[in-house]
Amino acid sequence: NELDDGNVTRRDTTMTFMTFVNCDLLNAYVCRSSERCFYELSLFSNPAFLWAVGGSVVGQLLVIYFPPLQEVFQTEALSGLDLLYIISLSSSVLWLDTLRKIFFFHYFSDTYNPSPRSSKKHDSEKVKRVRSWLNFRQLDRVGRKESTTHRGMLAL
Repeated sequence: NELDDGNVTRRDTTMTFMTFVNCDLLNAYVCRSSERCFYELSLFSNPAFLWAVGGSVVGQLLVIYFPPLQEVFQTEALSGLDLLYIISLSSSVLWLDTLRKIFFFHYFSDTYNPSPRSSKKHDSEKVKRVRSWLNFRQLDRVGRKESTTHRGMLAL
């Protein structure tokens, strides 16, 4: 009903801005683990992440409540009810990701899972299974072996 007149107000801009930024912040929180749900993660285990999120929240509040920034970003102060609506809407990221991790882990995971329809059973045995594609230590070791071998060949 708010856009029935076809005009985009400062409140519309502010609500949209806040919702998108909050969705992004909550998505960053749930992406900290590809396997565990948001309520299983320790909130204080990553201080750098807390500083980044805290800075983003402070920046958001400045943009909507500090008059000089309101003029620059064309925003307006929101009521507590508006903020509650934004937080409840943005929290859908948490709930949808929890559903994905609990019920659809095999369809949407970062691990290697061979297709159940694959006719070649032995192919999946050849591929070394890693828990996540974010396993940098294994990639680092492989990279070092190749670079050492390459340096040895140059010395010959």
